[in-house]
Amino acid sequence: MTRHILMLLVLILAMQPAVAQEYAACTGGLTSRLIVGQQGRVATDEGFYLNVRTEPGMGIEPFVRLSRGESFEVVGGPRCLDNITWWEIKQFGLTGWVAEYSGSNYLVDPFDPATLPTLPPPEMLTPLDLTNDLPAVTLAPNPDPALQNDFITWDWEGFLATTSGFYNSPDPLAVTLPERYMGDIPEGPFDLAEVRFIEDANLNPAQLAALAQHGFVVVPAGLDQFEDSYRWSQDWNPDTGHSYWVTTDSVLHALHVVFDNMLQFLEQEELYRRVLDVISTSYTAAQQQLDALEGTDNAVAARGAAVYYAVALGLLDTEAYSANVREDIQAEADPMVALALAGEGRLSVPFLPQYDEDFSQYAPRGHYAGVPELERYFRAMNWLGRITFLARDDEALRTSVLVLRALQISGRYNVWEDVSEVLAFLIGPTDNLGPVEYLPLAQEIFGVDLPPEQIAEANLLADFRAAAQALPGPRIHNVVRPIGTEADGLDEATRGFRLFGQRFTLDAYAMQRLIYPEVGVVSEERTLPSGLDVAAALGSDIAYALLRERGDTAYANYDSNLAQLREEVSQITSEDWVQNAYGAWLWALQPLWARETEIYPPLMNSQLWLLRDLHAGLGSYTELKHDTLLYTAQPMGGLGGGGERIINTDSTVEPNPLVFSRVALVAAGVYEGLRARDMDGEPYDRAAQTESSALNTVLEGFKVLAELSGQLTEMARKELWGEPLTEDEQEFLKYSFGSNLWHVRYFAELSLADPPRMAALVADVASNPDTGEVLQLGTGHIDYLYVITNSPEGLQVVRGTVYSFYEFINAIDNRLTDDEWRAAVAADTVPPRPDWVRRFRVE
Repeated sequence: MTRHILMLLVLILAMQPAVAQEYAACTGGLTSRLIVGQQGRVATDEGFYLNVRTEPGMGIEPFVRLSRGESFEVVGGPRCLDNITWWEIKQFGLTGWVAEYSGSNYLVDPFDPATLPTLPPPEMLTPLDLTNDLPAVTLAPNPDPALQNDFITWDWEGFLATTSGFYNSPDPLAVTLPERYMGDIPEGPFDLAEVRFIEDANLNPAQLAALAQHGFVVVPAGLDQFEDSYRWSQDWNPDTGHSYWVTTDSVLHALHVVFDNMLQFLEQEELYRRVLDVISTSYTAAQQQLDALEGTDNAVAARGAAVYYAVALGLLDTEAYSANVREDIQAEADPMVALALAGEGRLSVPFLPQYDEDFSQYAPRGHYAGVPELERYFRAMNWLGRITFLARDDEALRTSVLVLRALQISGRYNVWEDVSEVLAFLIGPTDNLGPVEYLPLAQEIFGVDLPPEQIAEANLLADFRAAAQALPGPRIHNVVRPIGTEADGLDEATRGFRLFGQRFTLDAYAMQRLIYPEVGVVSEERTLPSGLDVAAALGSDIAYALLRERGDTAYANYDSNLAQLREEVSQITSEDWVQNAYGAWLWALQPLWARETEIYPPLMNSQLWLLRDLHAGLGSYTELKHDTLLYTAQPMGGLGGGGERIINTDSTVEPNPLVFSRVALVAAGVYEGLRARDMDGEPYDRAAQTESSALNTVLEGFKVLAELSGQLTEMARKELWGEPLTEDEQEFLKYSFGSNLWHVRYFAELSLADPPRMAALVADVASNPDTGEVLQLGTGHIDYLYVITNSPEGLQVVRGTVYSFYEFINAIDNRLTDDEWRAAVAADTVPPRPDWVRRFRVE
């Protein structure tokens, strides 16, 4: 036994050098600088991207690429292969191996977030150049209070009759603005010795210097919820004179809270069962149709229609799929169901000729992740909203007509209309041809009942194609298309039929117009947009200045396309903006990005405040994209306290009444519109002792938010006109505003089993399958905003809360969920914020 143990030890010792060499840095290469357990960052200029592989070695195909500046955790290595040192890295939930260097160039650097270079103090920064040759955006005023359209019949007095009626405010849509600012918000620089409560803000010297110079500063707070700063606390207590600055950020975030949860409960209580009804009955009709058409010229197309519905049914209801779908159809549908469940890869759809689908879009995220029923709904609606029967191909075109015929035979066309109409009310019109466009054309050309023998006729099919091609095509081209497709080929490459087509939105259209192939040329493509593009298109000159500073505007056709977009935006009337909730929300952000400067205080016209407002709008825009990511077409490029109260200090509502008034419009519009469509859930019934449904409860949050926003509109109007707030209004801001914010969230989250503990979230807003990238926007911890204002006792510093905003490129098959992002926020492993944020946010 002893002899065997000794021999084993000899073998182990003999093997040690080889093992050590495999798991060590290469001795002949560059000195290794990464350390397991620490962070690294992509440093390569070589092709701009860093390849990530499943295993180390140049012979392993990369599965994703990281961009310059992206950070990651080092979790394994080093290993020496191909005379290169390799490290295992992790970025969010994605793990792989990267080369440390190539030749004499490092591809990655060690990275310590604490050593990020700091910008000079804001007062030392070179001002941004805001001059440009772009047309100014003409701003549409608020709509007439007599507004009536598909979104809402506006009746503020009638709406207030359904609320508590405790704080009845004037009609927010009737708000009037002065010709010039008449308020008394002071302009810096300031002597902080003359400002009350400075010591209580606990600011460091750099933060104090910025506050003194500019009259405001944003500083880290690490808060999880917006209302936390507006409710009683020991360090900022209204009873001892501390006051607040009520930010647009806080109210815009409240809009997200109710909207996101409303969608979740609407989908669970109403939309899921209706979509399942449409799909299950349409599959039955498609299968019967296939049985009748076996052996005819329509057989292949009929099979494609049956498989299409079968995949949707398999994603919605596995039991119904197993019980009702024929085995031969299941055999064709199963692989695509599996791809959707995997949620990654760009792969072909067998029943559609030369058609690839980006299955990374099917990975549940937002409020869908972690809720089984919503995950099923998310995947199925992606399939129904993305798969396109392209009009250019005979077989795909014929299949689309048979898909439509199955829907018609099912007897559920009216149910399909109900779902489509409520999505149009909330998000907007579809950006693809669908049943509404195809059915009247098909009935005219083939016959009212769409007889199959007529659909098989080549000349009639050609007539139908010509008629379909005469209709407006998609404006957001999110079909995976052949590499090298030029701008003039986009329509042919993307025009076709979708059953529940994704929705057109102005922001996605703007992004599409500002990336390749519309912007840039071959080898110099602008492959992904930026959130700044949306702000610039809606009128923000400071967003354009930032884009110019980082080189985006140098791409071919960028400026000319942006100029055209601004001209289009200027033509949008207030009534056009409020055709749906999504458009009205987007319009609520425009006063943060473009406005008539003379109406607002000098503080708000400074470059740093314009950047702060740009930041606030992008924070809310991130939440809008997060809440609606399933339905919007994605551009593709390639409280209270006791004791004596001191009220001789004043709180301030951010003087931006148009933002608050438009939030009131969205909140009241959604509340009234869902009730009118009988999609408001079950109310509390005292006699029957039944509880309200989750959807009905969250709609109460919309009522609170609309009433609150109406009050804030009036207070913000007074700030611009120089009218003092009443004592009751001051009491409300100091002692009730935080409670109202909390109540909005309370109603929205009451029915959630596990409400999110922090407001942070993440959204993917644009994709490029060719480069394997996705643009992600995120919000993180909430920061403090300190502003110097006037009060009856002189200058004072007041406090509010603002978003934190992130924009970064991620791997397309690693689209982040909120839980993954929130874990990264909590661990402080998120990418750095945009550089321009450090002009007004001081660590």
